Amino acid sequence: DLFVIRSAGNTAFDDAIASMEFGVLALKTPLILVMGHSACGAVKAAQGDELPTPLLTELVKPIRAAIQPGQDLETATKANASYAAKQLTARSEVIKDAVDNGTLQIVVGYFDIGSGKVTMV
Repeated sequence: DLFVIRSAGNTAFDDAIASMEFGVLALKTPLILVMGHSACGAVKAAQGDELPTPLLTELVKPIRAAIQPGQDLETATKANASYAAKQLTARSEVIKDAVDNGTLQIVVGYFDIGSGKVTMV
């Protein structure tokens, strides 16, 4: 069974974290996988200078905090996914406690859409 939470750029936004807390508390979710993917449009947008709307600008703020200037898209996508995963325990006591007591594991993956291959980051 999967409990899926999706967002452009797999950012750790409040509603997503709350949904994961529900999964941990109510469903006893044992694993959270934060998955970046090849050709991620949100990460690519965060690497650029201009965004078409104020809401998109807000969406890429945490991505911009996770990446470095000059990174290629794959490296930036992996860095962003790793940053989002770290945000889960930093921003949620429920998730942190579950990781600390060994009932929850958080892992980061990268999905290459072209090959279908998933690698752990």
